[in-house]
Amino acid sequence: MNKHKNKLQIMTQMITDRSINTDECIVASTYTNIEFPYLIKKLRLLNAMLNSHFNPKFQRYKSDQKNNPKYLERLKDRIVFYCFNEQEFNNTHSHIYLKVPSNLCFQSVVDKMQELFLKLDDRTNPKRKFRYKIYHETIDDQFAYCDYVLKRYDIENDLSHIVI
Repeated sequence: MNKHKNKLQIMTQMITDRSINTDECIVASTYTNIEFPYLIKKLRLLNAMLNSHFNPKFQRYKSDQKNNPKYLERLKDRIVFYCFNEQEFNNTHSHIYLKVPSNLCFQSVVDKMQELFLKLDDRTNPKRKFRYKIYHETIDDQFAYCDYVLKRYDIENDLSHIVI
């Protein structure tokens, strides 16, 4: 019961927060059996590359500088990923909700995301059938998709959901 209540609370918070685009489905697929920490490392790198591309003044600050006014100002104008990670056979992937600053076009962010994620694929076989890929689709029913995204959510596993 507690797991269901927590899941429902997350769904409600995600959908009622108008700054998070829950109308769009984004899935980052690796087509590999990688572990969550490696996937998260790739997603953090993708997020940093996106923010650097769209905001040339974007800088990384150390976590001990969270009280720095410049750090707090940077947080307002950055792209944020709400990642729900999932492991399937030969496809560790992440369902991502995006929070995009109002001055950016959502579609241009997704297009750049697709381009950059492909570059993060460090496998060496050039003839491989599947590569890293970003899928993007508009959602008809936000609650149904959010429920699908949270199907593997585990309150005990902090790697199943992460905000980047």
